[in-house]
Amino acid sequence: MSDIHIGMSPDTTMFWSDDRALDIKETFANVIKKCKEEKIDFLLISGDLFNHQPLTEELNFVNDLFKTISDIKVIIIAGSSDHIKSNSLVLNYKFADNVYYFLDKTEYSFKVSNKLVVIHGFSYYSLEDTTPIINSITPENDNYIHILLAYGGDKNHTPFDINKLDDKNYSYIALGSKHNYEVLIDGKAYYSGSIEPLDSNDIGDHGIIIGEINPNTKRAHNIRFEKMSKVSYIPVNIKINGSNSEEDISEIVMNETIRYGLNNIFKIKITGYRNPDIEITRDIFDEKIRIVELTDNTIPKYDFIKLSSEHPQDMIGAFIRKMISRNDNLSDIEKRALYLGTHALIKTSENKD
Repeated sequence: MSDIHIGMSPDTTMFWSDDRALDIKETFANVIKKCKEEKIDFLLISGDLFNHQPLTEELNFVNDLFKTISDIKVIIIAGSSDHIKSNSLVLNYKFADNVYYFLDKTEYSFKVSNKLVVIHGFSYYSLEDTTPIINSITPENDNYIHILLAYGGDKNHTPFDINKLDDKNYSYIALGSKHNYEVLIDGKAYYSGSIEPLDSNDIGDHGIIIGEINPNTKRAHNIRFEKMSKVSYIPVNIKINGSNSEEDISEIVMNETIRYGLNNIFKIKITGYRNPDIEITRDIFDEKIRIVELTDNTIPKYDFIKLSSEHPQDMIGAFIRKMISRNDNLSDIEKRALYLGTHALIKTSENKD
């Protein structure tokens, strides 16, 4: 797993932010339970276990959980968010005996002789690292299973050539820094993604990767993604018409969000035509709905014949008559211009009054 970000409170301006901080810790604890259930040999954490320089209480939290899986070797690298500084508490912290944290700037491998496994990796010592360290680490061609833990992949975070990595003697490559699950080399190189979505761009399921490596062929197999997250960011598109009241719109949104579960967080986009007297804001929706983004792409629906007769001498009436007279069959863009232009002129007139 990677990008856990313990200590983070996603959606900081929203009322559910503190709950999300707890979700991250609870899901991390659930992953540890999953390790027990699966009876795994290694737990690999590919960076950003913490959202910042970890506090003592945060180190104690993860270490107490690591102690409950004493038969499992836990291997950790620091990522960009929890990169190691000269005064980092992690440098002198006494982790459980089953934990190995890459802390040495010059040591890029950790051998587990009784398992015939070598774990390669390195931790970040700054927010960004443009050196292609990943490309320079080369496992020996021996009887050991070689696994790489690495964080990055873009120009500011240890860039690497995936084709060169594929040519190296790795059985598996566990990558971190991306919050969404991604397969780089099927059966070999994966971004596990964060165990909980951390912002509204983290659409889809979030969790961990579980797999096996055949000790004879040294090839990974039975690799699967396992959803662990408690919450998802879910886009919901709603289309309304000019006859819907505020209550109607609120009810439509409530019914749609209930289908997914109100524990989730929603990116709501509303399209279609609306009554010009209605303003679509968060205030019209039930406060139980977690709305992280609300996009109103509706167009105010006017009776242009009536409006034109009510404004025979002013800019509003002139604009409507000019637009309609141009073409009996307005295009969608022209219709949108007519509705929005009329709306802007009416609002300007109301403000002057």
